[in-house]
Amino acid sequence: MVSRFRILDRALPGLLLLLALPAAGQIQVGDNLNMNLNGIMSAGYTGSYGNQIDSSHGLNFGGNGTLSGSYYDPNFLSFTLSPYYNQARQNSEFRSLFDGGGLDFNTSIFGGSHFPGSFGFTKSWNSEGNFNMPGLPNYTTRSSGQGFNIGWGAFVPDWPSFSATFTDGGGDYSIPGSNESGSNNYKNLALRSTYTIAGFNLSAGYNLGSSASTIPLVFGTQTVEQVHSDNDSFTFSASHRLPMHGSFGSSFSRSSINADYLGSSYNGTVDVWNTNVGMNPTDKLNFSVGTGYTDSLTGSLFQSLLPATEGGASSSTTGGLFQQSQMSSSAFYLNGVVSYRFAKGLLGQVDLERRQQTYLGNSYSSNTYGGNLSYFTTVLGGFLSASVNVADTNGNYTNGNSIGFSTNVTFNRALLGWAVSGDFSYAQNVQAYLITYTNSFYTFSGNLRRRFLDGRMVWSGSAAGSRSAFTSQPDTGNSSQSYSSSLGFLRVTAAASYAKSDGYGLLGGAGLTQPPVIPPGTVPADWIILYGGNSYSFSLGGSPMRKLTMGANYSKSRSNTSTGGVGSWNNNEQVNAILNYQVRKLMFTAGYGRLLQSFSASGLPPSNLNNFYVGFTRSFNFF
Repeated sequence: MVSRFRILDRALPGLLLLLALPAAGQIQVGDNLNMNLNGIMSAGYTGSYGNQIDSSHGLNFGGNGTLSGSYYDPNFLSFTLSPYYNQARQNSEFRSLFDGGGLDFNTSIFGGSHFPGSFGFTKSWNSEGNFNMPGLPNYTTRSSGQGFNIGWGAFVPDWPSFSATFTDGGGDYSIPGSNESGSNNYKNLALRSTYTIAGFNLSAGYNLGSSASTIPLVFGTQTVEQVHSDNDSFTFSASHRLPMHGSFGSSFSRSSINADYLGSSYNGTVDVWNTNVGMNPTDKLNFSVGTGYTDSLTGSLFQSLLPATEGGASSSTTGGLFQQSQMSSSAFYLNGVVSYRFAKGLLGQVDLERRQQTYLGNSYSSNTYGGNLSYFTTVLGGFLSASVNVADTNGNYTNGNSIGFSTNVTFNRALLGWAVSGDFSYAQNVQAYLITYTNSFYTFSGNLRRRFLDGRMVWSGSAAGSRSAFTSQPDTGNSSQSYSSSLGFLRVTAAASYAKSDGYGLLGGAGLTQPPVIPPGTVPADWIILYGGNSYSFSLGGSPMRKLTMGANYSKSRSNTSTGGVGSWNNNEQVNAILNYQVRKLMFTAGYGRLLQSFSASGLPPSNLNNFYVGFTRSFNFF
């Protein structure tokens, strides 16, 4: 074991260096190069230990800096280089469990001309990331990656504009508590052009992209799945002003998709066309008409179903609507909206819609007639808004009409010293993406805040929740609730929170995500992951005395998941603490972090990671 005297002997030169760092202004090299360099340096003692890592401890040096400058003129060439070592790069007040490093570099050339260009590069290692769980704290990952981008543009007056951007990158990550890891790689070329002629605003674009990912099935069979997507798309849009304060807009897109997801594949082309015309002949009256068409409804669903996959498209040949994904499908809509302001704060609206869809060898159509009344006003020193909407739908797939109803109420004001705000929305039998299905939902949120003891103590509380489900299908809902409270007194704040959620989702590279409003029966059963869980947390922090700041946080999350007949019970527990005290130009820092994470499907014991740090930091401005 290294004695405390030897540790002090090794650390002293670093501390003296921190004390002696100079402070200066901008430096000029030669006649045309100007640079600034600033950042933070740290030195101290750190240790890491756990049941799935090699224990280590010893002196630790780190920091981050930013070197920025320009050559000749900032509009000619400018650059920024930001390296960091043994530093967390998260938006967090606590240190990372992993002493990560990396750099970010960005430069621009000819920024003040008609032909600007740019280049960027980023690289990171040992970064702390997240694996998503809807409505609950995310699970922790350890990742490394890199990427670069290059762009160029031409913006000559009275000529069509043009811009081109190319990006290329990737990375890999591991999930503590599981022996699985994932990775992703992507490339994308984007071309854009705009032009105005005879009052028409024209825009065109082309995208060519590809991605490849391995997704760890941490909640199931403890294997990885390959996801691959190639996508090239062309878009064109045009708009023009119309009389009576009106406008016209139309767009067309064609996407060619070749994708694989969880052993299933789709290869096809999706064309989408939309047009909208609106006019506002008086201050009180406005109306609009819109129409749209896609020649591949299943392709459009694939594009929206898996947004976490680069290229955004996937499909299957194993179940539901996607069982016959190569069959012809289409979707068409035509709607009209007329709104009129009857009085200040009172607005009425009438809307009509015609929808036609073909899929699974059948044709479906519906007609919807609806009305909306909304009101907003200042009342009792606050603000109130309310709306109600009723819609009547009939279609060739039902034996009668279907009534849909939705409402929303929002209110906020100061009441007897309390700051009060709330919002509530409810809908019953609302049309979903596929017109043969309807869904219902509600959402609510509320906040209270009050000052006591002449403003020296502040209490606040909040609550929020939501639930959505398909009307004709039981056990198809997603729901979440969250509650929090905080109390601040004499520059110290204590807080607590609780959350719970349940539902179904799809697994992607970023974790579990909720799909759009598509009935579970329309996607393969082996894609669906059922989940449920709850979490709570406590925190304490503040600045009880001058030059001293401190904080501590504890959180615990439990969830259960089920997919393909395999269940998993998952846990995440984290403890973080930090203390900072300013000593002249130095900042004394002490911190501790602990992660306990497990997935029963992995068959491994819980991963236990611990990290502590004691040392000094100092900001600097070299030049």
